[in-house]
Amino acid sequence: MKRFMIVSLGGLALTAGVIWWVMDDRRGVAWAVAFVRSRFRDVTHLPIEALSSWLSDARRDAPQLLDVRSEEEFGVSHLPGAIRIDYRAPLSDGPDALDPGHPIVVYCSAGYRSSIVARKLQAAGFTKVLNLEGGIFAWANAGLPLERNGQPASAVHPCLRLFSRMVKPRNASPGQGAD
Repeated sequence: MKRFMIVSLGGLALTAGVIWWVMDDRRGVAWAVAFVRSRFRDVTHLPIEALSSWLSDARRDAPQLLDVRSEEEFGVSHLPGAIRIDYRAPLSDGPDALDPGHPIVVYCSAGYRSSIVARKLQAAGFTKVLNLEGGIFAWANAGLPLERNGQPASAVHPCLRLFSRMVKPRNASPGQGAD
């Protein structure tokens, strides 16, 4: 019994160490992107560089940006011009202003929740739906613009304490920084 407990605790410690190592701003976001892509093969994923280029091209209409994080997360920062909806709510509770004929880019922290919403939008008949690859974590880590209350921002809410290491220290939300 004692040996079983020692082996179990050792396995638990090893697992915790691997998770701690994986969840940093480089490996963590890359892992999240790979995980989301494997789980949501039916969703089109848009790299952050492609969205940045799209938003800076004055000849192209900007996409509708849909943030599906919590109010608390959105309140810390979001992409400029984004509107927020609750990813768990039915789409009928979302913004009425969404134009089904205009591209929609959905994002969350790293891409999982936004992929769920992208599927919901597709099922509701929206045909131009894209999930921001790596979410706001990848966006902020690349130094791309964020805002809070219409003003420039740099901090990003980590969603869960475990994910705080996925955000570069310069983007750590006060009280939520990387350990």
